[in-house]
Amino acid sequence: MDWLITLAGIWIVTGLFIDAHQHLFLAVESFLNPWHLTMYTGGMAAALILGVTIARGYRSTGSFWKAIPPGYVQSVFGVAALLVGGALDFVWHGFFGFEHQLDLLLSPPHLFLLTGLFFLVTGPVRSAFRRGQSERLVDQLPMILCLGLAFQIIQFVTQFGFYPEALRRDHPLSQIALPHEQFVLSVFLFYRQALEISIVLWQSVLLAAAVLYLTARRRPLFGALVVLCVAQKLWIGGELANDWTELALVVMASVTAGLLGDLIAAMFKPSLRNANAFRLLAFVVPAAYFAAYFAFAVPMFGGTWWDASFVFGSIAEAGLVGLCVSQLFLAGWQSNATAS
Repeated sequence: MDWLITLAGIWIVTGLFIDAHQHLFLAVESFLNPWHLTMYTGGMAAALILGVTIARGYRSTGSFWKAIPPGYVQSVFGVAALLVGGALDFVWHGFFGFEHQLDLLLSPPHLFLLTGLFFLVTGPVRSAFRRGQSERLVDQLPMILCLGLAFQIIQFVTQFGFYPEALRRDHPLSQIALPHEQFVLSVFLFYRQALEISIVLWQSVLLAAAVLYLTARRRPLFGALVVLCVAQKLWIGGELANDWTELALVVMASVTAGLLGDLIAAMFKPSLRNANAFRLLAFVVPAAYFAAYFAFAVPMFGGTWWDASFVFGSIAEAGLVGLCVSQLFLAGWQSNATAS
């Protein structure tokens, strides 16, 4: 069951991000296109999987709710919302046309669809948390992949906060070369830098939250955090990439962050009870992601236009943000432990 819903989730999310890529880079003027077909056939597959499972369970339990597998009640509501949202999206496009830029993130039918998709794909996560610790990575994969997909959905809505545009080719116009426009360019530079460091902080929050959410509830087996880090950034990286090298940069940085996380998990066994190791994991994963991002940018893109203070400061801030996120997990656990 977990694997089937995971595959259906990958099916839907793949269509979603390809469709978004088309909206951003090409004109989409028809609801009936291959990417919508991918999304909605994936949704119908998920509905069929849940429907058949519930029908089989109903024969033995005599109750619709008892026939739903443990952890999948919210997924039932999610797949219903996904199918209803598809109909609403069709009507919306009929009245208001098709979105082409950031407005696609704010379309009410899209938000309704994404909410349903979130509840659908988190079914394997809830299901896994109801069982004991798995001793094989392959048994953890549906949970890990679906946790990554859940964070992909969050990143879809906030995709304006993904690429920090730190590569050398992203350099803003030079104030020295255009002295008569210094005031305008200085304002533009300020807002670009402010936005880009905000992107570093937001991505660090998401990366740390995903890793810590998993680690707080399960002992991740070696390789689990690599899979999680890549799964959290693969689809959004592909949607927004102008070429394969940009996507490769994101994947390589994610692998580096996940691998260091796996090493820390193997060596120090971070958990809510092992607070210092938990904090170390929270600091290292986002800091390693951005350190690798800048390091790989040198051979792949000729480096970055950010100065040394901005580069090394953003790496440090990424780690500190992860550390702050870990404190929220630890404070909540300590509060619950004290209360009990």
